[in-house]
Amino acid sequence: MTYEDFRKEWLDDGDTIAVKTSGSTGTPKRIVLTKDFVAESARRTIGFFGIDSTSFLHSCISPDTIGGKMVMVRAILAGCRLSYETPTNRPAFPRSGDAQITLASVVASQMLHVVTSPSLFRHVKTFLLGGSPVDSRLRSMIAGSGLDVYESYGMTETASHIALRHIDSPQPAPFIPLPGITTEADSRGCLVITFPDGTSIATNDLAEVYPDGCFDITGRLDHMIITGGKKVNPTQLEKELSQFTDFPFIITSRPDIKWGHHIVMIVETGGRHFDENGFLKAAGAKLPHHMLPKEMIYVEKLPQLPGGKLDRRPLEQ
Repeated sequence: MTYEDFRKEWLDDGDTIAVKTSGSTGTPKRIVLTKDFVAESARRTIGFFGIDSTSFLHSCISPDTIGGKMVMVRAILAGCRLSYETPTNRPAFPRSGDAQITLASVVASQMLHVVTSPSLFRHVKTFLLGGSPVDSRLRSMIAGSGLDVYESYGMTETASHIALRHIDSPQPAPFIPLPGITTEADSRGCLVITFPDGTSIATNDLAEVYPDGCFDITGRLDHMIITGGKKVNPTQLEKELSQFTDFPFIITSRPDIKWGHHIVMIVETGGRHFDENGFLKAAGAKLPHHMLPKEMIYVEKLPQLPGGKLDRRPLEQ
């Protein structure tokens, strides 16, 4: 699908649009959202960023994703200018005279390119970063770049983000729900999102919800690894292990005849040598044995899903 294809779909007489989930927890699913629900989501973002007819939106992400579709919907509802480019890890943000891009939608791999040369992208006022959790190293780079960047939280089922947080420090602040959105944690410890009309969506995202409704995501219930009867949160384990290496990596698992699953660490080497023995020795001095990776996989680039999320799904045997 192209952006123009989606524009036609949005402006036709239908009351719904069909979208696919990211597939981060399994096979991507086709779901249907009402245009009214999608429009309300777009209006919350329009209000938060003060988008109006004089604004200029730009998308670096695919119109096949909910994030890409929402850029188009915001532009249509605000009556403002929209530009877009073919998704790549090295976006160009083409200039158009002296016009400043009001809000540019990007994923983490694209933001990494931007922060390596932030002076080249000063014609972008604000970046809206979505698609996957922001790595601590990228967060520190953004905080030191002087760029105006907001991290989003949401999913296909919520018609893109329902909460945002400004990246201005290496330490992440809690997500702040957009106006009309309320949150709570259910009995599983997972985030429940309630919309202004009273409907709710129970997620599988483990969350710490604060009295003011702001929240932090601590992992996913369906990513939880059970090894030898012990539960390991891969997101939390990544934070623990990151103190022992500067290599990008993710934690996943593989079925194990003895332990049920064992922990797998996928390391992005970029052509460098990874000192596996030194890493495991340092980590083993701090962490219990069941939390240590039992298998190491070395890759040139960490596996990603089409929408830009890191692929933490368990590996097949």
